[in-house]
Amino acid sequence: MKYLVLALLFSSAAFAEFSNESELTVILNGGNTEQETWNSKTMNTYAKDKNTYKLGGHYSYGKADGTLNTRNNDINARYERALNEKWSLFTAGQREEDFFASLDYRWNYDLGGIYKFFKTDKQKLHAEAGYRRTLESDLSGRKTNGSKLRLYTEYTRQHNENLFFKLWVEALPNLSESDDWQINFEPSMNFSLSKTFTLKLAYLHKYDNEPTLGSKNSDYQYTTSLIAKF
Repeated sequence: MKYLVLALLFSSAAFAEFSNESELTVILNGGNTEQETWNSKTMNTYAKDKNTYKLGGHYSYGKADGTLNTRNNDINARYERALNEKWSLFTAGQREEDFFASLDYRWNYDLGGIYKFFKTDKQKLHAEAGYRRTLESDLSGRKTNGSKLRLYTEYTRQHNENLFFKLWVEALPNLSESDDWQINFEPSMNFSLSKTFTLKLAYLHKYDNEPTLGSKNSDYQYTTSLIAKF
């Protein structure tokens, strides 16, 4: 899985008709504390007429004093069809793995709609709502499946030529078990260094009300990343 995600990170440069946004974070500490953390993320987009196709993923890997302490990844694909200037439909699929959250795999299948509240040169706001079917297995072999609602909103603001802000929030109430729900969010600031490169400061928080056995409810991550857009 990690080789596929890393290959996606660099593959799209060879295809001029595709746009690509990839980010990389590397933390290396030596001396009294030896730490190594790698985070990579990519999204490849191809738009034609009213159709938009997306393929992306991420891979995170980390060690502290020679001991593995981070290993998770996902790969995802998505198709969107615009109905008019405000409304679109989408379908998506995703596979996730997270060793330290005791997640062997999780398959997510989404179907829903997108509504654009406004889109100007300085501000954008849209929301998504849909149905999600989830199939997962933990590292002990326990398998579960269920149905969820997926509610998502994203806001961006271009403060000036070189600085813009972004916030997205995702809620996943479980239709099969009312006590099982998740919420994820990420605020970020992006500083343009050139037409190609951007520096991103972000805080990602994931909360699971009923995590896998032996795992904590919350996972969070502070990152400073270099983004390349092609």
